[in-house]
Amino acid sequence: MSSEYHPRLCVLRLTALGDCINAFGLLGALAHTYPDIELTWVIDERFSSLFCDEQGHDLIPMLKVNFKERGLKAILDLKTELKDSLTYDALLNLQTSLKASLTSTVIPARKKYGYDAERAREGQHFFITDQVKSPENPHVLAGFMAFAQAAGFPVSEPYWDFKLDPYQIDRARCLVSHEKVCAIAPCSAKPSKNWTVEGYVEVARLAQSHNMQVVLLGSHSKLELETCQAIAEQVKGSINLCGRTNLRELAALLSISKLVVAPDSASMHLASALGTPVIGLFAIHDDARVGPWNFMDLNVSVYRKLAKAELKGKEIPWRYRVRTEHAMERITPEMVCSTFEQALERYRI
Repeated sequence: MSSEYHPRLCVLRLTALGDCINAFGLLGALAHTYPDIELTWVIDERFSSLFCDEQGHDLIPMLKVNFKERGLKAILDLKTELKDSLTYDALLNLQTSLKASLTSTVIPARKKYGYDAERAREGQHFFITDQVKSPENPHVLAGFMAFAQAAGFPVSEPYWDFKLDPYQIDRARCLVSHEKVCAIAPCSAKPSKNWTVEGYVEVARLAQSHNMQVVLLGSHSKLELETCQAIAEQVKGSINLCGRTNLRELAALLSISKLVVAPDSASMHLASALGTPVIGLFAIHDDARVGPWNFMDLNVSVYRKLAKAELKGKEIPWRYRVRTEHAMERITPEMVCSTFEQALERYRI
């Protein structure tokens, strides 16, 4: 490879935020392992702020697509933005939705990689040139890394660097004023993945018994505000920051936490990416597929038990979703508290 040649790779992962955090781990690994690669990330604009520094500079060069305001016209906007672009050597389409496939049509690339028959859906195979073989590891992020392998740029582990400003870290420390923080981010974007208020209260009180400051985190959505408020009312001395942080501020708070408790959510993936031990709670989706990459040992899951019961012992498909009503209530406070104690010992908290 001559010194003048710089491979050009485009990674397409629009949503959701947790998946974008995992995609950022792949992009970071590519940038770290192959510094000569020219990387571009096509992402939904709603989630892009997490991946910009405090001066607004992209951590990885991004093309931000505004579907919220422009709908499918956002794809035409992207086409216009790319009209003078050089052709990419490869497009890694990490998303199987039809919206992502339609977006891929305006991205010039010599090769367009997508999922194989095991993982593809919504007709993605019509929009790609090469299928990526599913790896043995069922995790979504392992699947992402298989794309890099297929394109000729193998990476062994994801790499995350959010380049958090020291000022943001100091501000986070001032907000909590405690050396040992237990962050609870009780809600997922999908209410069916949320655990019970009563369960979180019991875990929060256990944290306090270990001289930890409980901090409640979440977005400004009505459900998250109400959930955090309900927990705060029963856990005296907790700090409720729900709805009071942007994504970068959330990252700063998770980075200074000693332990995080969360359901399958962006906060869970963000804590893991920052290297903060996180207890992930699972019933709807397979934690082996969507758990926190760095802390799979702390998962509390009833998924396989419920999935096997629903499928009457048949093999569980890779993307299978549990349909049992109130599935998350099958996770008991005792299960989570036991894992909490294990985490304290294992990670010397």
